[in-house]
Amino acid sequence: MRFEGRTVLITGAGRGIGQAIALGFACEGASVAVNAAHRNTAEDTAEQARQLGANAIAIEANVAAEEQVDAMVDRVISEFRGLDILVNNAGVSQPIVPLLEQSTSDWDRVIAINLRGTYLCSKSAARWMIKKNAGKIVNIASAAGLTGPVMRTAYAPSKAATINLSMVLAVELGPYNINVNTVSPGYILTDLVKNFVQQGKVKEDAVLKRTPLGRMSTPEDIASATLFFASDEARNITGANLVVDAGWTANGWYM
Repeated sequence: MRFEGRTVLITGAGRGIGQAIALGFACEGASVAVNAAHRNTAEDTAEQARQLGANAIAIEANVAAEEQVDAMVDRVISEFRGLDILVNNAGVSQPIVPLLEQSTSDWDRVIAINLRGTYLCSKSAARWMIKKNAGKIVNIASAAGLTGPVMRTAYAPSKAATINLSMVLAVELGPYNINVNTVSPGYILTDLVKNFVQQGKVKEDAVLKRTPLGRMSTPEDIASATLFFASDEARNITGANLVVDAGWTANGWYM
């Protein structure tokens, strides 16, 4: 039980990757605070965590709203008497359209949730972690932040900035014994990706052909990487970005 006696807050944990991360921490003994934009999805994950034996609460909050973020962190600290680990997973995609067809409102929404949300949650959690002189922050970015995917003019830059923000925070917060790292998933078998495949917006055969291991990753693969960064095993790792994509990014050629 690597996280017995520790408290973790996971944003965007109502489904998919975030839910897998929350349940992974629950299995390892952590007290789990589940955030989502909608109360019912947050409560669903929290209930699954309770069934695994964890102490869990559900919190509805918009991570792009500073007052809601501060209230969320304050509640976690109040109910669990502290906050040891923050996982910034909340994120949104964008309509897959060419630049000239993309609306500025779509850009603003993606940047607000993916980047501003990570910044605000990290800032709020860091206030407590600095006082405690300990903490772990894991940010979920994307392999898209390391490449130039066509028609991802908001999503990819938001994830590239998240990777850089993690490095900046790692340097600034390191003197307070706070580790900040990033996990960058590639194509993950979530409902979103499955829908893109069905719509023809993601060519599954092409993805698998380029992927050296010949398979897409699962939410549980991302959870494993996240739990590693949050564990004592990674005590001397900070400012790192771990790509979990079965080798997709490493392969510069379609074969």
